[in-house]
Amino acid sequence: MNCLRVDIDTDQFGTFTGEVSRVGTVRETLRKKIKSASEFPGDGRFILASEGSFGPHPISGFIQTDHESLLIWDRKLDVEIYAEFPYQQPVHGEKVLGPRDDFRAALKSLGFPEHGVIVHPDNLVVPVFKGLHRERDVAQAMIDSFMASANAKVAIASDLRAPHNPTRRKAIFEAGMVLIDKLKSFCPSCSYPGFAIARGIPGLPCSFCTEPSSLSKAVVFECARCPFTGERPRLDGRKPVDASQCEYCNP
Repeated sequence: MNCLRVDIDTDQFGTFTGEVSRVGTVRETLRKKIKSASEFPGDGRFILASEGSFGPHPISGFIQTDHESLLIWDRKLDVEIYAEFPYQQPVHGEKVLGPRDDFRAALKSLGFPEHGVIVHPDNLVVPVFKGLHRERDVAQAMIDSFMASANAKVAIASDLRAPHNPTRRKAIFEAGMVLIDKLKSFCPSCSYPGFAIARGIPGLPCSFCTEPSSLSKAVVFECARCPFTGERPRLDGRKPVDASQCEYCNP
């Protein structure tokens, strides 16, 4: 198998820096990327696209999360398989600085220079300077941004594009491992790949009061192609939930 990069402008589907807003859901955006790639010459059987988003954890809102998603389309089988992974230790931040602030301390907090940064005037998305890994380039970008700033402040932020963010690449790798597991799981009904967990069934009992909790007692597998579903016990074999995680014992 040969892996080839399709040279398309993915900024048209949304940018982390805000010049272009993402329209639609993550999966819809992935499908747009795959459609654009499929229009290029070539007879490749598989097309793989990725999409990432940063924000609060859906349950523990105070934890920042890098949510990575992958979608692979098999031309021959005409089936798409989706995988995702929430990474809870992203390098993701922004510092707003004035002319006398220590920009080196801000860079250190953002994992610079291994992690690239972007610079732009505060409260403006343009001009924006991306992919900066050298201190002198950051300094020049700050000078240019101060010139365009209405309040004499500039923003230095993490460059969240994967080539400039090694921590995000780790998250994409983990999403890839989830995708591999799905590709190796075949539907008992139609034998197509992608038979994987779609949702959980809440009700895992508390070890103290025995009341059902919101944690899953079982999981539902769904096929990526046909309507077949199947219920299975939790894969980790966990039985009761600790009282500290029970909504009744620890509301």
